[in-house]
Amino acid sequence: MVIGGGVAGMASALTLADNGFRVHLIEREPFLGGWAASFCCKATETCSKCSVCLLPEKLHQVTAHSLISILTSSEIIGVSGEPGSFKVTVRQNPRFVDPEKCTACGVCAELCPSEPKGIYLPFPEAVPQAYAINKANCLHYKGEKCTICRDECPLEAINFTEGAQRRELSVGAVIVATGFEVFDAKEKGLLGYGSYPNVLTSLDLERMVAQEGLIKLPRNGKELRSVSFVQCVGSRDEYIGRGYCSQVCCKYAIRFARMLKYQNLETKVTIFYLDLQTAGKGFGEFYEESKDTIEFLQGMPVEVCENPSGELEVRYEDFARGTVERKSFDMVVLSVGISPRRDAWGLARVLGINLGAFGFFDTKDDAESTETNVEGIFLAGTCPGPRDISDSISHAVQAASRAIETLKRY
Repeated sequence: MVIGGGVAGMASALTLADNGFRVHLIEREPFLGGWAASFCCKATETCSKCSVCLLPEKLHQVTAHSLISILTSSEIIGVSGEPGSFKVTVRQNPRFVDPEKCTACGVCAELCPSEPKGIYLPFPEAVPQAYAINKANCLHYKGEKCTICRDECPLEAINFTEGAQRRELSVGAVIVATGFEVFDAKEKGLLGYGSYPNVLTSLDLERMVAQEGLIKLPRNGKELRSVSFVQCVGSRDEYIGRGYCSQVCCKYAIRFARMLKYQNLETKVTIFYLDLQTAGKGFGEFYEESKDTIEFLQGMPVEVCENPSGELEVRYEDFARGTVERKSFDMVVLSVGISPRRDAWGLARVLGINLGAFGFFDTKDDAESTETNVEGIFLAGTCPGPRDISDSISHAVQAASRAIETLKRY
């Protein structure tokens, strides 16, 4: 069993299935894909090796593989037994749309009067290829007499009274690939997120490019003349209990910066940083190529304010000068880091595995390990600590290989 249907979970499931093992792929959300499903391609004239393009391929392979059973909207509520013979109880929560009947025609979403939509398909290649209802947005579940999606569905696929189901599974090994959460930038109130429309997070930027293809000012839709990226927002911060590096922020900031320069060579781009993490194959060279067109400023922004003209003024500590300086920009992007999932403790308790110092799942030996304190239960991807997409896939394959050793032994 693989818990988590993001890129790491799918990579583990495919490795196991390709080696002849039947796999139950369990995903808490109604759709597979995880965070990577909301990320955009950052290619310019050349590929930037962000690995987002690997997601559609993984989704197709997982869906097509005869040895992989997919359970979405599902969570683990009980585990007992031992390696080679775990008994797992899964609660499958209702999606209120029958994926066997739904053909994703989109009639329901077109007619849905709520905004954001109460019934949705997150992206065209979504798996399962069937709509789901989000109770938080659906007017019917807010006490209003709205049943238009159910009444107009030509295939009668919608059922508002659908309940949860329990399933009992027998598995020989478990891989946990539950991923991460994005740091909430509103915790850093002085940086202006939520107060000024032109202060965005890196995730906001991902969604903007994925949906619109271009980066524009949210306030008025105009082109950018200047933009700054603020690194380590929610990372390397002992004060808030996140003293670790998120590993991915420097990489995606530089990729976005290059994309902005490709979109408009006249756009001035500044990256504020503590120190740059350029580890990874080829990324050092990628950084060196960027230094001539992007300003890298070693300093810590402490406050962002909007002046009467609408520009954003960044007040920062300049490390080289030892002074507090100010610079103005059209847009400020906060490079938010990777945080452990808030529900990690609950799953750790069910599985009997340990959490580490920062709230990620703890590995038995070191950060690169996949083993937990419970034999037969392994970790993959970002749930034991920050990784980018390609490293998460490699770690997931490693976890699957260790699981195969266990399955063969028992």
